[in-house]
Amino acid sequence: MNENIWQLLGIEKTTDQAAIRQAYRAQLPSYHPETDSDGFKALREAYESAIKYAQSPEIMVDEPKSESEQQEVSVSLTEEQLKANEICEAYQTLLDDPQRCFNVNEWQKFIGSFYDYSMAVIDSVKWRLLEISYESKNISESCVKLLADSLRWRQQLMIQFADDFEKYDSYLNHIDRGDLFNYTYLPTTSKTLQNVTIDYMYYTRWLFWERRSGDIYAFLSQDTVIYLPDDKNFMLKFSYWHCIANIKNQAILDYALKCIAQNDQDENIIIEWKYIAAIQYTLLDNKQESLQSWLDLYSSGHYQDKAASWIAGWCEYYNKDYFPLLIMALNNSYCIAIDNTENYLNAIPQLTATTVSRLAELDASDYSPEIANFIDWALNVNWNYRQVLSMLLLDDGTNRLYRLYRHAIMLRHGNERLLQEILDERSDDPFEQFILQNLQRQARQNLTWLSELPPVQEFKAWLYDSDENTPIPAKFDPNSEDNHCFYCRLWLDRLDYLPFVAIFHLYNNLEYSYMEMYDWVAFLTIRIPYKLPAPPDASICSSNKNAYWQWYRNCLLVISIASQPFATAKYLQTENNTFQLPNDNLLSPLINIFKQGNWQNETELYNLINNDSKLINCILINYPNSIESYIDDTPDSIDFKEIEQKLEQVWQPKLAKQNPLYLIILYNIVFYKPDQKTKLDQMLKSVTGDNKELIETAKNLKKSWIAPFFDRSMKYNYTKQTDEIMILTKRLSSYYGIYDEDELEVLYNFKNNSDNDLVLRLCAALLIAKNHENQQKLESQPLPKNKWWQFWRWKGRTNIKGFIIQLCCSFIVLGLMIVLNSNSELNSPTFSMICYSIAVTNMIFALKRRFNDIDRGEPVTQMLASLLFFMPFLGSGIKHTNRFGPPVEKTPKEKEK
Repeated sequence: MNENIWQLLGIEKTTDQAAIRQAYRAQLPSYHPETDSDGFKALREAYESAIKYAQSPEIMVDEPKSESEQQEVSVSLTEEQLKANEICEAYQTLLDDPQRCFNVNEWQKFIGSFYDYSMAVIDSVKWRLLEISYESKNISESCVKLLADSLRWRQQLMIQFADDFEKYDSYLNHIDRGDLFNYTYLPTTSKTLQNVTIDYMYYTRWLFWERRSGDIYAFLSQDTVIYLPDDKNFMLKFSYWHCIANIKNQAILDYALKCIAQNDQDENIIIEWKYIAAIQYTLLDNKQESLQSWLDLYSSGHYQDKAASWIAGWCEYYNKDYFPLLIMALNNSYCIAIDNTENYLNAIPQLTATTVSRLAELDASDYSPEIANFIDWALNVNWNYRQVLSMLLLDDGTNRLYRLYRHAIMLRHGNERLLQEILDERSDDPFEQFILQNLQRQARQNLTWLSELPPVQEFKAWLYDSDENTPIPAKFDPNSEDNHCFYCRLWLDRLDYLPFVAIFHLYNNLEYSYMEMYDWVAFLTIRIPYKLPAPPDASICSSNKNAYWQWYRNCLLVISIASQPFATAKYLQTENNTFQLPNDNLLSPLINIFKQGNWQNETELYNLINNDSKLINCILINYPNSIESYIDDTPDSIDFKEIEQKLEQVWQPKLAKQNPLYLIILYNIVFYKPDQKTKLDQMLKSVTGDNKELIETAKNLKKSWIAPFFDRSMKYNYTKQTDEIMILTKRLSSYYGIYDEDELEVLYNFKNNSDNDLVLRLCAALLIAKNHENQQKLESQPLPKNKWWQFWRWKGRTNIKGFIIQLCCSFIVLGLMIVLNSNSELNSPTFSMICYSIAVTNMIFALKRRFNDIDRGEPVTQMLASLLFFMPFLGSGIKHTNRFGPPVEKTPKEKEK
């Protein structure tokens, strides 16, 4: 074994293959094939020999034959065998010659040399040539195919190699497939470089088909020296392997660009090179060229899905704020023509599963609040427009990003005019133009169904009917089976200017959930009234392309103020020049407070706003922690602990300006509890101060709920409603105090009328809540059911029917007594006393049960003092549970009535 191989590798003799490979890679830079081909060849041979030694060290020894042995072999050979050896040596020389081994002409010359030999020599050597070919490494299959056809190996293979037929047949099939690439493009200076290149290419191809992309990446990432052949077909494959493994390579990019520029291949091949170039631009972090390449590829109609994915990746990396917008733009929902489907839902574009999954993978915390709201809005099945109001209000026409987001939102909430604006939009930026083109595709889909869908056209015909009393067609009933109401709701989710009659139809016929975007418009128009301004005419829009959007944005501002007053106020405080409303607009004073008022938080702003109109009142209902919001709350949602906290901390500046008499009533309602006497005294002291009249009033109200006799109407605006509220408040001071339906109706009407005093309205709301609280306490007690015939129950209830029957029973007893007493034999004072006792006792029980039925929690003495004999007949019973249990159950016939 030659010891020089270890010197070339620069290591000691070893069987460690890893160490040998590492040493080989370390020596490669010193023996470049272009400058030192002999040295490179020697290094490669040393590497191969070392590997063989590591695999089988026991047989790798030098055993040269002696000259005498060689002479004996030569002497024993016949002339025919010598000729055969001559052909084999020539063949081996051809295979070992880097300048000739892949040259078809040289192979033709070698095959032509067979004519110089006899047929017997050729027949004897042909199978040796097959074995040499089979054993040779990196031989050209295309050239060997010429030799195989000339020597007719396949035709005679079965006869010659009966045992090894499958082996050689497989080899012949292999050479039929030809070379991996055109080997003539390899350099002719070094056989070693040729072998290394071919081995590298074959191994890469094997990894591509047999292993994971991670294995390809690991192999292609290694430093090595090979020669890239100028074979375009093979280089396309080789480049594709790099792209699959995400390996950046400037040489591959340069080669792809050269092929694109030459344009001498089929169009589909050029598209493949463009795909390779786009990937390499991306891997090499070339921002602009990579984007343009992917955009061109997408526009060509080829690799659209992959191009879309790469564009999305580019956007997420370089322009993250555009990423949610791009996902919405790439939504590709297939819509069936309206005439070709019975289910009209198939004609309306929807978010695809791909779009939803991409949006769901986004982390909203990585984006601004407006974009985060956009993501939540897109993922919400109801697509509530309030979630994106802040984004729409920010779009004043100067910010390109917000303008594009507006177009994406208008796909769902834009009317036909705004959808047309999407179609008319253009951008000089190629990426923005790409987004616009995809939004325009979806805008056309929406315009189609908005203008052609039959249920929508029928709904619009009813909506614009000039007769205000025209009923809504039955097919648009939310409970109908044909689901036409759903299509109407989709149309109503697109705000547009409607005439008064159309708004009137909506207000009287549809619930809020079916016209969310028109809910505030209808409410303000009908109930306040406050009508939105008409949109600009065509002449204004033609001279100012942003005019219609500014009108639409002003409408959204009104809706935003009504539904989200404090959030809108914060926005207007920072963006106070983006909206210009006329001075005579009812909202102008409030907007000026938002813009110019001296406030830092919601409490300070709330105290600056005066509730002096229906419009302001309905806006403040949605203001956080406002008095109006608690007045509008349902009874079961009012928490008296919260009310106490608000009275002490939040509402003090606003309440300081209110009527002191009303405040005394309010504080008694809230703080009149055994454990809060001290707190009540403190709160009353803050109202009365040193005013003797107010101090006396507070004492009287606290003790007996009777105000002193002073000039109430002149000084403290003492009204009839004030007396009613005090009387009702006194009722609830009892644990069992409750109201009947008429009294509750009075309180509801009072609190819902914004013309009434704010504090008294709050008192009414709190009384309703307290009544609800007492009612729940009563219903939670284990009280027995009441029947009209339960005459003996002192703590039972009876209705008028049971009361009259029970009285009749007393009269029957008295009648029997009179009849029996008329018979002198049966006349007995004792019997008369017994009958009188039974009748009177029964009457007393009847009265007590009847009073129990109309009991509202007042003391019994007060009840008896008020029309003792008429109240049981005139007063209606409480229709819900009081302290004597639930009302008398109705009979089945009474329930039917």
